[in-house]
Amino acid sequence: MFIGRKKELDLLESLYKSGKFEMLILHGRRRVGKSYLLSHFAKNHQKNVVYFTGDKSSEKSNVQNFCEELNKVLKAGDFLNSFSTWNDVYSFLKNTEINERLVLIIDEFTYLYNSNPAFDSGLQNAIDKILKSKNIFLILCGSEVSVIEEIIDDSAKPLYGRKTSELKLLPFTYKEARGFFPNYSNSDALLAYSILGGIPLYLSLFDDKFSIKENVIRHCLSTTGYLFNEIETLLRMELKETYFYKNIMLAINAGASTFNTIKDKVDDDSAKIAKYINVLINLGFIKKEVPCGEKEKSRNTLYSICDNYFAFYFAFIFKHRNMLNGLISPELYFERELTKEKLNAFAGYRFEAVCETYLKELFYNGKMSFFAENLGRWWGNNPVLKKQEEIDILATDNENAVICECKYTDEPFGEKQLKDLQDSAFCVRQPNKSFIIFSKNGVTSGVKKQIEKNPEYSVVALDDLF
Repeated sequence: MFIGRKKELDLLESLYKSGKFEMLILHGRRRVGKSYLLSHFAKNHQKNVVYFTGDKSSEKSNVQNFCEELNKVLKAGDFLNSFSTWNDVYSFLKNTEINERLVLIIDEFTYLYNSNPAFDSGLQNAIDKILKSKNIFLILCGSEVSVIEEIIDDSAKPLYGRKTSELKLLPFTYKEARGFFPNYSNSDALLAYSILGGIPLYLSLFDDKFSIKENVIRHCLSTTGYLFNEIETLLRMELKETYFYKNIMLAINAGASTFNTIKDKVDDDSAKIAKYINVLINLGFIKKEVPCGEKEKSRNTLYSICDNYFAFYFAFIFKHRNMLNGLISPELYFERELTKEKLNAFAGYRFEAVCETYLKELFYNGKMSFFAENLGRWWGNNPVLKKQEEIDILATDNENAVICECKYTDEPFGEKQLKDLQDSAFCVRQPNKSFIIFSKNGVTSGVKKQIEKNPEYSVVALDDLF
């Protein structure tokens, strides 16, 4: 079953129907569903699509595999089997009349780029002299973030400026992920998302005929489960010195959120740590934040693990992998380590990101009273109360501010928490302030009584998020 990706499919269809040469760069982290999206698109245009996946073998081997797929569509005959270089392919396309739309999908094209230094310059030459005049839709797809960014952003690279469109495929939002769990309550669907994040493959593993506990035991805690070794596998695929990267994420998981506290826990050279942190940021595993409204180069920087399943793995599995390898049953381990309190605390931080997504959507669709110039977490000094303050989500322009508190607890949002929210307004300079209370279990009657007639306050319960 294909879930979501309507906007992405609409883009592919519009490029397919444009009637002119198109070159789309499709990229995104591993497991995000790039190949699955392209396969679904290709099924709708089967007779017009050449779908080829590059590998790390020789140019000749890749060319022969490509020609095998090309021949299925163009039915050009056995002479294609004699091709051994990409220039042979380009010459063939130059001399071939292409009446119907032809889609050329090159998946994992970074393998071709890495193994053949001349691949990108050869393709650039082919685009400029041959392909631009053809009824061709070329899709280059890859997962290696640094290589993709180099190709599309470096003006010195041959393919710079050749793309007609670019699509970075992102993990599903919590709303999109909801489609994987029609039989779960909103609460359970949100907990599943908090554990798995928006990676389609991970979401597809959880069966909503079984409880969250049963799915976690089967897929995450059991040594035979796909997700038990997934993080180790991903890190080996993407990185060298995986031990060092894991130490950084362990430090962040243990509460180190500034560069200096991470450095103290990892205990290594500052330049090396900074370099490796940036790699993890580019891969989408951790994120760097500055207080909402401050410049990106602010020294007031915090780091956190932003990928939900990475966070879950380092919070609950990594340190006890040996134990889970035969020293304790997954069922007993769940009872001991994944208590309701611990899971609520873990999901609480993920809940803030969900609420931020919800608020961004309101602004995007023009459903707020102003358009936000800045939106995110804020922390700093409260000038009135003379203490450090945190605001879960702050959205501002020059005159307006929305101050949000996010509570993922089994208890409703209470009067003390309301007072804390009101006190945080002292940190915000904008004259027009409003407040949103995001609460898993609503608000107490006392809070409701205080705010129900005040238009500055809104309450968003868990079910309202959907």
